[in-house]
Amino acid sequence: MDAFEYLSSPLTWAVTFISCLYILYKYVTLQFNYFVDQGIPGPKPMPIFGNMWGLWKKNTAEHDASLVKKYGKIFGYFDGPNPNLWITDTEMIKAIFVKDFNHFVDRRSFQFKTNVVRKWLTVLRGQEWKDVRSSVTPAFTTGKIKRMSLLINDCVHKLCDSIAAQTEGKINAKLIFSAFTMDVIARCAFGLKIDNLGDKDDPFVQNAQFIFNPPSNKTPLILLPFTYPKLFSLFGESLFVTKQLKFFFQLLQNMIRERSQSEEKYHDFIEVANEAISEFTKDVGGKKVAMWSREEIEEILIGQSTLFMLAGFDTTATTLTNTCFELARNPDIQDKLYGSIIKKLEDYDDICHELIQDLPYLEQVLLEVLRLYPPALRTDRQCTKDISYDNGRINIKAGVMVTVPIYALHHMEEYYPNPEKFDPERWTPENKAKRSPYSFMAFGAGPRNCVGMRFAMEEMKMAICTLVKKFHFFVVKETPEKLQFDDGFQTALQPTRAILGIESRHSNFN
Repeated sequence: MDAFEYLSSPLTWAVTFISCLYILYKYVTLQFNYFVDQGIPGPKPMPIFGNMWGLWKKNTAEHDASLVKKYGKIFGYFDGPNPNLWITDTEMIKAIFVKDFNHFVDRRSFQFKTNVVRKWLTVLRGQEWKDVRSSVTPAFTTGKIKRMSLLINDCVHKLCDSIAAQTEGKINAKLIFSAFTMDVIARCAFGLKIDNLGDKDDPFVQNAQFIFNPPSNKTPLILLPFTYPKLFSLFGESLFVTKQLKFFFQLLQNMIRERSQSEEKYHDFIEVANEAISEFTKDVGGKKVAMWSREEIEEILIGQSTLFMLAGFDTTATTLTNTCFELARNPDIQDKLYGSIIKKLEDYDDICHELIQDLPYLEQVLLEVLRLYPPALRTDRQCTKDISYDNGRINIKAGVMVTVPIYALHHMEEYYPNPEKFDPERWTPENKAKRSPYSFMAFGAGPRNCVGMRFAMEEMKMAICTLVKKFHFFVVKETPEKLQFDDGFQTALQPTRAILGIESRHSNFN
């Protein structure tokens, strides 16, 4: 048999095919003993998908809670072929997110190549992340948020007018709060005022709705960046960096250039972030010079503005929806909150930044909503330097992911007795002192926590305070006994049905 006949032989092709399959199998299962060898429990992975097969069809919150209940506070999981240590032990969370942060500086790497997206704080790594984070943080100081609070207040009054115009005495809470938070994002992050917000033909609305509910969330494609990030960077980026997202890049680019020719003050995120990023410096030859060129500043600014939109729109709308649902279902809590607002208005002319900071019960209500329904279901860190815990029993190598399933953590009986009960009293100073602060991760923890946390709380406090002052929420026949959330591999909870009754309060304060 000559060489050509040998190479074209069916047997040769069969052997080659089987050998390739074997090599592929060995590659995708190479690390499957990573946790077993350390005596760490966890679900058995399958080739190619690890433990992620079928996640696009499941309810992520319920899935995560069931894993924690079955395997405990520390267990092994596989994102495709990649080991991922899941933790709900508060001491371990503290170590990884704070004490040993230098070993866990990075989040999961998606390796975006697209301009602007590659400058999102959530995907930046190492020193570049530290520099950009340090430059953006001043945009979220109390003083800067107070400036943006005036814009938020305008949006809240617009929301109240919209609710007051409802003639049926009930609202679709998620729908109306989505319009409100989109209004806030348009005003505070994009410097836009949308007169007919909610109009399905508005390009801002059309493109935003596609981004927040991409079809890929309920298909196996959503797993690609989590299971094979290198393949994602080569072939899958276009699935996520869509023309709808690029619409906002162009919108911001045009706006920044227009503003460079104007002296007008807007008091929005673009303005305050531009000031903060432009003022950030580095030492060169003993002199302070600008850290970035004007082009780099523009890319960073557009990146954080679009991230502001992605991180703040749907999560805030969902939290407001969940808050009003719980107030309707718990009229005693709603009455107590209303009473505290009315009493505080004796000291202030109207609802404002200073008043909402002086309402501890309002914060208790919101913290309990964020505990019961955390907007982000998980948070993770990637190990950058080998480290060991528990006297060497748990070894985390560089490159290994560590995940905190936030929803599961917030529903653990050990940290929150009767965890399904809505109880703002968990957040009194006395009760908070009895718990580890790392049992609550709605905004993450440590140096890489949510940079927009203060803004989000300002927006939600302003909205709930004003709404409860003006309106009374109650249960109607369409109101579910318990909130249900959409299936699919969701990064945030998506309530599927939240119809609430609403009526105006007749008060001298209205």
